[in-house]
Amino acid sequence: MENLPSPETFCRYLWHEYLEKQNYTLLDHCFLPETTIIGTGEHEVSRSFEMFVQKIAAEISARTTAFIIEDQWYQSQPVSADCTLVIGELRVREQTENPLEFIGRFRFTILLRQMGNQWRVLHVHQSVPDPEQGTDEFFPHRLMEQSNRQLKQLVEEKTRALEESYRRMEYNARHDSLTRLLNRRWVEVQISAAMQEGRPGVMIMLDIDWFKQINDTMGHPLGDQVLETLGQAILAVFPDALSGRIGGDEFILYLRSDRDQINPLSTTGIIEETNRLMSVWETLRKQKGLTIPVSASLGAARFPEQGQQFDQLWYHADQALYQAKAAGRGCMRFSGEKDEPLNGL
Repeated sequence: MENLPSPETFCRYLWHEYLEKQNYTLLDHCFLPETTIIGTGEHEVSRSFEMFVQKIAAEISARTTAFIIEDQWYQSQPVSADCTLVIGELRVREQTENPLEFIGRFRFTILLRQMGNQWRVLHVHQSVPDPEQGTDEFFPHRLMEQSNRQLKQLVEEKTRALEESYRRMEYNARHDSLTRLLNRRWVEVQISAAMQEGRPGVMIMLDIDWFKQINDTMGHPLGDQVLETLGQAILAVFPDALSGRIGGDEFILYLRSDRDQINPLSTTGIIEETNRLMSVWETLRKQKGLTIPVSASLGAARFPEQGQQFDQLWYHADQALYQAKAAGRGCMRFSGEKDEPLNGL
């Protein structure tokens, strides 16, 4: 294109060929090798015409519709003896019958260099007007504040999600997934810490009688329900106790004198509460339709009388549990106590 009467006419012709006629070969004749282009996208920065061609090649090959320029304006200003700056704005829409066709506008700055009797493009910069920017703003402060609020909200949401995920991970790491009681490692940590406080306590070992036969004859899913309901019963009857599942059908409870609702850890009070535990457990099983008879044997040892360390107290409670099993199961024994009025659990 030669002998254009004005820079505005040249730019008008350039946009017409590029947008409406899709004449991309025109770019080779109108742009210089050192031409720089900045578009509206974050990635649209080309430091040479060759870089621009590489970036736009995929878009050109994929474009199926042209644009119609509905409105436009241009204004030029010489900046040197051979360079002129042209600013302007275009309002365009896609050339399609779709009623939801794209309608948009963008602004541009084009720096032209006069080379003989022809104009060549030295630089192009496009921008899209932001409708959210106030008319009293020359810098989008409110938009930045809104973006910052959205970013802050997103960070807070992600933080809450991470905290919740951490809480779930921590809970799962410390609890038995089936019964929701503490797992073996963590219940030992908790009981050991409670013993360090020096308050009197009672450790109770509980073992479900003939549990292997239940699994073998009735199936593991039913066995899991037996375990699950026992965990629920323990949490219901001993909500303040340190309770955990330490094996397949083995459970442990640690009652502290000033926290558990037992008349100060007396043998009679503990028997009453363990009998209530068995009653609640039976009720929960019936609610699930488990009508098979199930019993448990229990052994107890007192802190600090039977041991001042976790392993010592465990040993004596475990020995009392074996005494209960030897006595016919379905009963409870206390380490170091001769009375045996505990049948009927």
